[in-house]
Amino acid sequence: MTLSATRRGRIAASPVSTILGWMQGRTVTEGWDVVCAIAYDKVNEWFLEQYVDRLSAGEDAVINGSVTQAGGVAIQAVNLTLGPPLINFSPTYPANYVGLTVNFLSGQVNVVQTNGGATNVLSTQVITPGDDYALTGLVPLASVQGEVDNGHDVVIDIVNGQSFSARLDLPEGAQTLLGQFMQSWLVDNLKGYTYKLGTLIYGDNGTNLVPAGTFQFATQIDATDATDTGRLLLFIPTTYNPSGGSQTALGLADVVPQGCSTALIISSRALFAGILAGFYTSTFSKFGVQATASQPTPSSAYSLALTAGSVDLGQQSYAFEPNTAFAGTVFSGQTGWGGDTHEPVVVPLSGTQLLLSSNQLHISARLQWPQDLAIRAAAPRSEGVAAWGTVTMTASVTCDTTASVTAVQDTVTLAGTPSISVTFDASSINSDTNFADDWSQLADQITAAASAALTELFQVPLPQINAFAVSNLLFPGKNILDFQSVYLPGDLVIFGDVAAPGVLVSPGSATLGPGGSQQFSATPSSGEAVTWTATYGTVSGSGLYTAPSTVSQVAVDTVVATGQQSGDAAAALVTMVPQGAQVSPAYTLMQPTTPPQQFSAALSGAPNQEVTWSMTPQVGSLNPAGLYTPPSSVTAPQAVTITATSRSNSAISGTALVVLAPSSPTVVAVTPSSSALTAGQTQQFKAALPSGMPDTVTWSLLPSSAGRITAEGLYISPQSIDGPQAVLVMATSTIASQLYGAGLVMLSPGG
Repeated sequence: MTLSATRRGRIAASPVSTILGWMQGRTVTEGWDVVCAIAYDKVNEWFLEQYVDRLSAGEDAVINGSVTQAGGVAIQAVNLTLGPPLINFSPTYPANYVGLTVNFLSGQVNVVQTNGGATNVLSTQVITPGDDYALTGLVPLASVQGEVDNGHDVVIDIVNGQSFSARLDLPEGAQTLLGQFMQSWLVDNLKGYTYKLGTLIYGDNGTNLVPAGTFQFATQIDATDATDTGRLLLFIPTTYNPSGGSQTALGLADVVPQGCSTALIISSRALFAGILAGFYTSTFSKFGVQATASQPTPSSAYSLALTAGSVDLGQQSYAFEPNTAFAGTVFSGQTGWGGDTHEPVVVPLSGTQLLLSSNQLHISARLQWPQDLAIRAAAPRSEGVAAWGTVTMTASVTCDTTASVTAVQDTVTLAGTPSISVTFDASSINSDTNFADDWSQLADQITAAASAALTELFQVPLPQINAFAVSNLLFPGKNILDFQSVYLPGDLVIFGDVAAPGVLVSPGSATLGPGGSQQFSATPSSGEAVTWTATYGTVSGSGLYTAPSTVSQVAVDTVVATGQQSGDAAAALVTMVPQGAQVSPAYTLMQPTTPPQQFSAALSGAPNQEVTWSMTPQVGSLNPAGLYTPPSSVTAPQAVTITATSRSNSAISGTALVVLAPSSPTVVAVTPSSSALTAGQTQQFKAALPSGMPDTVTWSLLPSSAGRITAEGLYISPQSIDGPQAVLVMATSTIASQLYGAGLVMLSPGG
């Protein structure tokens, strides 16, 4: 299948002729056996597809842990759910790096401080899809290790990543610290959080390009072409040269031609010194063949020569008896009055050459050898006849093979019909010319035998070059390279595209509130009609998806398009979120000296993201952009509710809780320091005062209407919760009211 340039969104600058001209008579792979180039946009399409597949299968990682900053401040991850990683390639990254993005799907992140044995939550962010929170970092391509074996996965990992950051509403230092912590957590807890770039399955039968050692990645872009989106280069060592090459760069800015999205270059060294040399040595071992590859200069294409070997035709002879008085034998060998020496006819193979010429693999040989001819007869002379001589014989072999490639299987075939001629120079016979006819008759016999033997030898099909194992290292199983054209300018180069999945759904994902809709489209490769299905919402025959009218908590729906004849299917994800505004941070503890806090809101169920900010009670100040500044003095803990209301739909709103506290430290230790509950659930809190003081406290809530708490510290959440809400459970010493502590409860609708 060939995808149009429009569908790929790529404008290639190099025609095929430009690439072939650059490669003519040269090896360009910098010592690597194979170089594979894939257009950037195609790689990103694959990863988007794989991301959707893995997320729809429920793959995630749940992190619970903390990392400490200076001053006793720690950042806690509470049931922080990470989706599968999304790898992206961009020319804007440093050389040989890829970007890694792991979206936060749910959970919360707390910033806490420990003071005098008491741990207080300073701020909390509740994670919901659509708020663009993520773990990001860069992975150096040069350090990526690949494991290639039958049935195994090709992977990259983040062990050697850098610049990791948790993209949240946190100070820059805290985001970096949390990002590094999460990177370490993933490495330690999920076997390196390896990300499968594709599963490689191949059989040993016929697979003569087998990856070995460590393959490397690099990026490539034509700086002179503003439309160029760049390419990913994969440098692959094989069992022929496991140590790899000298560098990961190519001399031509764009090796993927117009109308294609991929190119595979197999070095002439791998072709001649590996595949063909091994083929001739093993296939013709009984002839003692030795094959040696060479190149005239370090940049020249390789060629191959047979440096040893021969074909033994056995003894050649014929008998004659023109009459009863005259009989004799003409044979290969020597004779004399001392006796006869019968010798086999041996055709040398040394000097056979294989090289590239005019985009073909040219096989040629001029095989020359001196051949002894002898005659022994009882007449016509009275003393009989015993004569021998030598004739110069020459075998010429020519064969021009052309290359073709089998799509999808990625098998290259070299085929051609050899031309064989064997001649002899009768004038070179240096013996009794009375027997010229006999010499010629035996030479003709030897010529026919040599011609038949050489034809049989050189008609043996050349080995197919199976490139599947090296051309499909990087890709998900349903995307394999589909090559259409092959050339032999110096190295062997194959151009083609990607066999796309049977059905492609776009967009790959959407986030909707209750009753929201999204139009999906399906592009079946066969052009057949598709049937649409969904798990929770409804989807029309044309792909219009509508979310359920009621969504009480974040959920993921899978929208599937299935070909009605082929059964091929593809999926898209719909993340359903409750109607409302998710305000971040959801909770923050502030003192008069605390810098202003910027709040943000992510809306669901609204046509745009514009909100109006308000607060209750009017303590401190809140500007129209959501920046809250605490008052200059606070005498006792006090709650301020920050509300974001959609400008387009006033029914859509969300809140955050600001707790204002005096500057003096809190020393009552409340456990747990944070908890997450849904409607009607309970949480038992406990309080501990400093040593020597009675553990007698009064329990209260901020805000006071958010549920209830018993005298024994049992918190009971409201029976109905409209949206995410923060509640502070306060424990105040009955002896000194300035001694207090708090635990945080994050309420969610649940259901």
